[in-house]
Amino acid sequence: MTALQPGDTNMNPWAAGADSVEFVRQVLDRYDGRFLACGDDLRRRMIAGTRQLLDTLLTDEIRAQLPVGHRMRAFCIRHDLIDELTRLVADEAVGRLEGAVVVGGRVYAVYPYLRGVPRQDADITAEVGVEHRLRAVSWADGALRISGRAAIERVAARDTYVEIVLRERATGAELRVGAEPGGGADDEGFTVTFALADLRPGHWDVHVCVQALGLVRQAPFGAVRDADLDGTLPDRPATTVYVTGDGHLAIAVHGRARRLARTWWRRRTRRGATASTDPGVSR
Repeated sequence: MTALQPGDTNMNPWAAGADSVEFVRQVLDRYDGRFLACGDDLRRRMIAGTRQLLDTLLTDEIRAQLPVGHRMRAFCIRHDLIDELTRLVADEAVGRLEGAVVVGGRVYAVYPYLRGVPRQDADITAEVGVEHRLRAVSWADGALRISGRAAIERVAARDTYVEIVLRERATGAELRVGAEPGGGADDEGFTVTFALADLRPGHWDVHVCVQALGLVRQAPFGAVRDADLDGTLPDRPATTVYVTGDGHLAIAVHGRARRLARTWWRRRTRRGATASTDPGVSR
């Protein structure tokens, strides 16, 4: 990989026609596996060239628009923290993320090997979402039971409240059902059971909502799921449980009891397709 050199005119963002935020992102994107593959001398020259660019381009406004990984790269580069930068990049390469703390309703990433990081650079409040997994869908005495796990990303919390939010696609009507602990091998497992009689005809998208330490995060549920759920979601004559084109769980409630739901799912499964086309609903 070619190292960024001080005064490198080929890395001028205006000459390249890119906006400065995107340009800075592209420069810091180079600090990935390619950086790890470089020798010490090339790493130092690369960092020296990048530092000169950041000293010119990295304003507070631009830095605020970068994701936390890029902000931490910039911090290490500007302070010549080569070992710390190498660890940061190596951890990200294997999917290892540091934890976070919640202070005054804000979430801050914690990097134990970094000192003096400005609070605004460690602020990931806008970046954290819901980490979730669908583990089981079944029927129990006429009610639908959904089991899984959910937590706010990177935040360890002893008390977490989980809800399943059913939202009707056309009207926006919602039904919220609080979860009970359980449904998994860890403390973040939950189970929700609700009667379909509470849902009027329509397509109800399934979301998971997590509350912990004053934070509330919500996300479509089901895209991450146990492998044995693919193609085997349960249904009833008046109800079809399916996966949307985006991979999320949804429930089609039909206007009258009929055998279409089971027939539709089995036909799709025999064809080897995933349930990415919504089944029809009689209103």
